[in-house]
Amino acid sequence: MATQNRSLVIPSLVYLGAAMLVGIPVTVLLHTGVLAVADALGYESVFEQAAVSLLVLGLSLLIGLQLAVEAAAIQLGGLEALNRGSPRVALFRYVLLTVGVFLALAAATWVGLSTAFAGFGPVAIVLGLLVGLAGLVVLYRATSAFVDGLQGTNA
Repeated sequence: MATQNRSLVIPSLVYLGAAMLVGIPVTVLLHTGVLAVADALGYESVFEQAAVSLLVLGLSLLIGLQLAVEAAAIQLGGLEALNRGSPRVALFRYVLLTVGVFLALAAATWVGLSTAFAGFGPVAIVLGLLVGLAGLVVLYRATSAFVDGLQGTNA
């Protein structure tokens, strides 16, 4: 029995770490993003209803925790872990993970650039510009690698 308990410790800790590092930030980003888009489109009154607000929060939490599961699976089993299940489910996993990564990179870039232009002082400006620039470089490189990968599979 001790061996089984010990074998569950590592996956549990990996999932807990993924939930804290991936799941919670993605949940917050999705919820905040949906509210910001609704506010920009003039639908903020819809989210004043408790049921709609809870539904958006629940869906954001579900997506965030699913991304944490996938991140933990990748840490424990490598990228091959995304291929489990049917081809449609595997494709959904790849799309979900890709969207999550791009959202996180876009949010980091936005936070860095908005910090740089908020005028908090020279150190904050430099650090914000560096974070924003790093996010833009990673987004560009990831997008070009994705496009190259698509062209390589279609050729």
